[in-house]
Amino acid sequence: MKRNLLEWAVLGVSIVAIIVLVGVLVVEGLGESAPANPSIVLRSADARQSVTGWVIPADATNEGDEAGVAVVFEASAEVDGEEETSEIEIDFLPAGTTVEVAFAFSAEPDGEVSVRLVSFRVP
Repeated sequence: MKRNLLEWAVLGVSIVAIIVLVGVLVVEGLGESAPANPSIVLRSADARQSVTGWVIPADATNEGDEAGVAVVFEASAEVDGEEETSEIEIDFLPAGTTVEVAFAFSAEPDGEVSVRLVSFRVP
């Protein structure tokens, strides 16, 4: 049985696609992946008064190649002469994503607000 030109072209394209797919999978499998790397940046310029107190928005980012689960950040500041903390937990932070969160305090902080990563799990 003789094949026509279209059949040969489809066969050639299929072989090339399979070779490319296998190559990509091999490179991905052999390459090293970076672990989850959660970080946070406060957006103090966007802070505002709310019914329940002072709210400071922030952007939580995972710059790693793996997801982070139960990511906990804690912000602390001096409010009316006393140390106050606000904690936020992000259930799931996929690799390479940014999530908007907000920390809440009873009133406007007197000085600088510091934030730290408390914990996270890798699934």
